[in-house]
Amino acid sequence: MAGALLAACQRSDKTSGLMTVDLNLYYPEKELVLQDFMDVEYLPLETNDEFITSGILKAMGEKYLVIVSDRKLFLFDRHTGKGIKVIDRVGQGPEEYTMAYNVVLDEAENELFVNDPLIGRICVYDLQGNFKRSFNHGEGYKFVDVTGFDKDYLICFNENIFMDAENAETDSSKSYHFLISKKDGSVVQEIHVPYEKLNVPMIQAGGITSIAFVKTIMPLHDDALIIQNSSDTVYRFTAQKHQLVPYLVKVPSTDPERMITIGTETSRYCFLQTIDKTFNPQTGRGFPLRELVYDKQTDEIFSSVVLNADFTSRQQVDMIRFAQNRTVSCVQTLEAQKLMDALEKGELKGRLKEIASTLTEDSNPVMAIMTEK
Repeated sequence: MAGALLAACQRSDKTSGLMTVDLNLYYPEKELVLQDFMDVEYLPLETNDEFITSGILKAMGEKYLVIVSDRKLFLFDRHTGKGIKVIDRVGQGPEEYTMAYNVVLDEAENELFVNDPLIGRICVYDLQGNFKRSFNHGEGYKFVDVTGFDKDYLICFNENIFMDAENAETDSSKSYHFLISKKDGSVVQEIHVPYEKLNVPMIQAGGITSIAFVKTIMPLHDDALIIQNSSDTVYRFTAQKHQLVPYLVKVPSTDPERMITIGTETSRYCFLQTIDKTFNPQTGRGFPLRELVYDKQTDEIFSSVVLNADFTSRQQVDMIRFAQNRTVSCVQTLEAQKLMDALEKGELKGRLKEIASTLTEDSNPVMAIMTEK
């Protein structure tokens, strides 16, 4: 362990010209204050009889944000928090979905793409909830990560990679990321990430199969990052030429084996997360996480703790889960009850304190929207 810690304090290996992360190392901790590198806007979402939700943020654009709660789509104004529309197209019909696993918001065309992997279909609605069209995933595909790429295309990840790995599939020419048309869902391009052997975030132990969700597609300005655990390289898929360009190199680990995903990126920092491929069937717990930050200015990597200065308590910010990496850098959902508790304890400051004083136990969450300074 001492040798690993000593090595971790060294600068990253930049001989390749790429960011390099050694997954064997335990990097020293570094605290960052969110407001030192981000502007933070707090947006309380309107609460009324129609708009009551404790759901999950699924999409954010320049004008709107979309939260999914109880399979309904709640559309809010991005700047005022006012509730705009509740879209409920849940059902078994050809114009309906059974679950909104992914939602892609296309404001230019006023469209919402709702991905339902259970029935293998993407339904497209306008922002009033009117059905426009749908397309199936296609035979041999089960898309579980669907991300908007540009005005014409979506990027999708095929969950059948888990089945292939379980069956010891060895065809290294097979692709699991695809560029598909927004118009009809046709596959425009297979995005092939080079690999020798399939390696997925899945563990079979004690008669239990456990799978960790690892983000495989991350928007990065006009491009997208393609993250596949089978490869020792994270690639940037370019908007201009639709090509894969190496972005980050991983030095793999074996004890334990670690996976990686990428979250928020700024001009100075790239926030990463490692996931240990371990699972204890007795406790039902596994896949422990570790947050890292790559400092591009100093070429150093640290175990990161990002604190929100609008809390007097040590309130940490998740820089991974709701990374946006286009017009918005990151978003965090702050539950009303937790803000009210923090207010009562005297732990809030500034604008956040003012907002918390107006909340009730039935209030919708407050969105912390972060943009790079």
